[in-house]
Amino acid sequence: PVDASFKVKRILNAPKKARAVAESLNADVYHFHDPEFLFEARRLRKKGFRVIYDVHEDVPRQIMSKAWIPKLLRGTMSSIIKVVEWYVVQRLNAVVTVVQTIVKRFEPINQNVILVQNFPQLEVLPEPAPWENKTGQVCYVGDYTRIRGINELLQAVALTDRKLTMAGRWSDKGLAKECEERGFPNGFKELGFVTRDEVQRVYANSKIGTVLFHPVPNHIDALPNKLFEYMAAGIPVIASNFGWLKKIVEQHNCGLAVDPQNPKEIADAINWLCDNDDEARQMGERGRKAVEESYNWASEEEKLIGLYSKILGN
Repeated sequence: PVDASFKVKRILNAPKKARAVAESLNADVYHFHDPEFLFEARRLRKKGFRVIYDVHEDVPRQIMSKAWIPKLLRGTMSSIIKVVEWYVVQRLNAVVTVVQTIVKRFEPINQNVILVQNFPQLEVLPEPAPWENKTGQVCYVGDYTRIRGINELLQAVALTDRKLTMAGRWSDKGLAKECEERGFPNGFKELGFVTRDEVQRVYANSKIGTVLFHPVPNHIDALPNKLFEYMAAGIPVIASNFGWLKKIVEQHNCGLAVDPQNPKEIADAINWLCDNDDEARQMGERGRKAVEESYNWASEEEKLIGLYSKILGN
């Protein structure tokens, strides 16, 4: 399992060190993400620095599914972090977040709350590889965790004759051991943590991308960047059948939405896409078009730069 003592030590020690470095830089704006930095962010504000809290996830809800936190403590910790956020955020210059539900949570206490969604930069993503050159593999890129559906993905691929390539890292040693003891699918490749160029090679060889988040509270409104990277790479997506994942995949007809906790349903989706190659190719093309027209960083960048200008008084 995840080393809880290491997590606690980092939460207690790292923020003070980070603030010391931050103060030495004397920057115009400090833009932070980690919630353990909240108290240090408050100290920066008291000294007159401009500070922005970047909320990628609904932390109080996220805590409820953290494997390294004992279940009996999760409710209490969730309530504590909610109070801390409420106390600190009303004193910060702005809040940046990625989903509308978090915008609504902070709007009553801070006048500068903006939605900046985590869409990919098209200029750093290559054109999709020719469909006919692909090997037909299934891929997954990201952390390997239970609540991101790794167990079910491995079981699903084992029910097919397809190959799976994963690039990322095991966040739970217990999960890694469990999967290894059960046995990996034939042709399975686990690349570990790889460079951006290597990720692009994975996409270039793949005909299916998977994002099978479990329906835990923090995932209901999630918009994972990997969804848009798969779409930008021109490959159809097998995604969870809830929230924004389902809405985007079905709205643009760029993949299939399935029960992420049902390996048989995932396997059926894999087989359908492989057996209907022309439709799978068209789904990939529609996904790429949607990213080019709607889900890219260009418009989001303007919002963020505008916020900086507002805070700096430009």
